[in-house]
Amino acid sequence: MRESRHLGQIARLFSQPISKVRQTLRQLREAGMLPGKSGGDLQPHHLADVILGLTSDGIQASPAHVRALRRLPLRDAADLPATAGEMLRAIIETMPRTPVLADLDLDDGFLLVADDSIALECLSLSGKRSVVRYGDENGPNSRIHQFQLNSIRELAVLVETFNETGKTASFQAA
Repeated sequence: MRESRHLGQIARLFSQPISKVRQTLRQLREAGMLPGKSGGDLQPHHLADVILGLTSDGIQASPAHVRALRRLPLRDAADLPATAGEMLRAIIETMPRTPVLADLDLDDGFLLVADDSIALECLSLSGKRSVVRYGDENGPNSRIHQFQLNSIRELAVLVETFNETGKTASFQAA
């Protein structure tokens, strides 16, 4: 069963095996975090849970892992949302239209996700490297998963475009 029409695009953009993406999406759907087949396909606001779910060490643990990561509190003095889940949703909503969120330039930045912390690394509007941390103050204590913000932007644009027109860019080109 195909979990999403964006399955291949998610796997390609985040360099993940398609089987892992499929199983992660299935677990998140069964936990009620993503829409099911009758509920439609992914919307841009679901992408935060998909990204966080792909960082789980175990496929079946991904819903609990996503819930824990979403609640991580902001640790740095920054004009960003108070929790990691809200921050990631704000990035996904903002990036297709503009690369600026608060005083950060999200072009060419990274999202670094560990089991107990999330870091957003990008440039500030003044041109200096900026790192905003959520979660454990001592830094990551587990494997770090790195996502390019431009890959997140590309996926957000693909999902948003499909939802607006009913076609992805690859379908339109054909």
